[in-house]
Amino acid sequence: MPLSRLSIKHQLFLIVAIIALPAIGIIVNSGIQQRRAVIHDAELETQKLAETIVNEQKNLVASTRQLFIALAQLPEISTKKQPEVQAIFTEILRLSPQYSNIFVTDADGIVWASGVPLRGPVSVADRRYFRNALASGRMASGEYHVARTSNKPTIDLGYPLQDKSGRVIAVICAGLSLDYYRHIFEAYQLPKGASFALLDHQGIILTRAIDPEKYRGKPASPEIFKYMLEGPEEETSMGASSVVGDHRIQTYRKLRLEGESIPYMYVRAGIPTDVVMSETNAALVRNLGFYSLSLALAFFLSWFIGKKFIIDRILLLQRSSQRLADGDLVTRVAHEAGGGEIGELGRSFDDMAQNLASREEALRDSENNYRDIFNTTHDALFVNDASGKILEANRSAEIMFGYTHAEFLQMSVEDLIPGAPPYTLTEALQRIDKALQEGTQEFEWLCRREDGALFWTEIAVSPTRDVEQRKVLAVIRDITERKGMEQMKELMLSSISHEMRTPLTAMLGFLEFVIDNEVDAAQLKDYHAIMYKEGERLNEMITNYLDMQRLKANMHEYHFKSLAIRPLLEDVVSIYASPSAKHAITVKAPAGLPPISGDDELLHQALSNLLSNAIKYSPAGSEIVLDARLEDDRVTLWVQDAGVGIPPEARERIFDLFYRVEGVAKRQVTGTGLGLALVREIVAVHYGQVWVESTPGQGSTFFVSFPVVRPDGGKHPV
Repeated sequence: MPLSRLSIKHQLFLIVAIIALPAIGIIVNSGIQQRRAVIHDAELETQKLAETIVNEQKNLVASTRQLFIALAQLPEISTKKQPEVQAIFTEILRLSPQYSNIFVTDADGIVWASGVPLRGPVSVADRRYFRNALASGRMASGEYHVARTSNKPTIDLGYPLQDKSGRVIAVICAGLSLDYYRHIFEAYQLPKGASFALLDHQGIILTRAIDPEKYRGKPASPEIFKYMLEGPEEETSMGASSVVGDHRIQTYRKLRLEGESIPYMYVRAGIPTDVVMSETNAALVRNLGFYSLSLALAFFLSWFIGKKFIIDRILLLQRSSQRLADGDLVTRVAHEAGGGEIGELGRSFDDMAQNLASREEALRDSENNYRDIFNTTHDALFVNDASGKILEANRSAEIMFGYTHAEFLQMSVEDLIPGAPPYTLTEALQRIDKALQEGTQEFEWLCRREDGALFWTEIAVSPTRDVEQRKVLAVIRDITERKGMEQMKELMLSSISHEMRTPLTAMLGFLEFVIDNEVDAAQLKDYHAIMYKEGERLNEMITNYLDMQRLKANMHEYHFKSLAIRPLLEDVVSIYASPSAKHAITVKAPAGLPPISGDDELLHQALSNLLSNAIKYSPAGSEIVLDARLEDDRVTLWVQDAGVGIPPEARERIFDLFYRVEGVAKRQVTGTGLGLALVREIVAVHYGQVWVESTPGQGSTFFVSFPVVRPDGGKHPV
């Protein structure tokens, strides 16, 4: 039977039934989402637990490496003074509970000094850490074993001690106490049922959070260990425990020493699935029962009240109301509605018809004003519903993401995000739901453009005034440039701090020698010269770093003026043209070149960096030429040397931050890779160009080109 022939009563019954089905679906889906959220939280908990243990182990290995390096400097070890070395080791063990023993062997693996007293001759020539340290010349790891000196379960690290010729003369070893890991278990509040295990490279259990003595030294499940061995560096999954065999949500991580291809340790953390899901499953059953009962009651009341008090009288208003809905604003319905509330509704319809025309006009004006504001802001604006569907987008959104307005209306937030954790649709919908419940949410997020390019944004999600519709307004700002600046600063700080250690170490070494030893005047002067040279090098690094920071952050205060070419070059050369100079530096630039507009201090620094590089990489006695010429409306300056030259594959990257050409020259000449990058930045703010021409073995020529001052004397703005 067609639905149009059904009575109003039966149609209402059908409507309520249709409404009930999605409600049940929502209840079930809510339970599923809760289960997913709980599983996700458990995954994060296992990842956090694994990360804590990994960081603790990395810190322990790093401190052990520093201990090895310090011990390798002791003359008592290189001269094999057994009593003194044994006393040192004993004191270290007393102060360091993380070690079960510290000992040193000769090149044949015979232990000649130990923090734990030896009960007889001991050889570790068959141990993995000794053999690998001897073969690789690096710190090496071992495997689980019971130490023959301390009679304690341990895993050892070995560090080779080499003489001046590079031959290994001894191996310093340290046994890591497996009992020490208990402090991690005690300090970290494990979730209910959670545990973790540490395995060596053969899958032998080193220790566990629960019953460590019961499982220590026993092999883990071969299938699970093989899965970790062949798997990625870290992974979170659901599966059987590697020890007990119960079903868990678990995370594993691999740990390697520098230079070793095989992980020396596996960290595995897990939480039983039944513990995670028990409360959620019970809540789902309770919610289904409660909502089912409420739905049945609501179904009955809705049908009864609707039929008796609404439907019968609404039918009287149907025709007039439909004409009004169709836009017939002269329709009047009060005379058909009768009295009571329905009569009031009829009179309200009449009032609405009278005001509707003026309100529609006002609405059109308001919508036009809203559209103007919506499309003139520089930030991308989106209106989304609670499911993430895009309901509206402004012009800036089209420019930022590369989609048309019509395409946006067929999309959801899922189409604008990477999709990989933590930038998934689930996380995005959680942000929207939180904004609807708690108000504006601000956060950084990784977005995806139409061409697939990913970029960083800053997003503010706010609920709209239409609370019932559950809509949000998302304001998105592209912060790619800011993120790039932050990454550049981190890279610069890392590189500079590494490079600063070399001159500081040299200066401190000579100062320590001068303080501890009698030095004649001539030798002292040589030492002062070396320390001065290293200090100049350190000063150059710091100056270049600070200048690069100011230019990148647009913090430099520019002072542009008209500059003559030849005096500029001669001023730079005067710094290096001392009577003791080892190179012949010549300025050949003609005197009649037109001036350029620039910052005298910055251009002086850029040319000084180019000349300094030419001096560093040119043989003593060679000639370095500074010249210039006029090319159309630009002046081109260059610095030509007879140095080692630059291979073709390196010329495109020579001006990149921290890049240095590989080869003998890099080992002989110190540098940070900042000088030429700074030259490029300075030339860029002068609307200039920089490039290099070079022939390996014959020298290089670095060119910079700048626009000349305009005839009216104007200067180029920065």
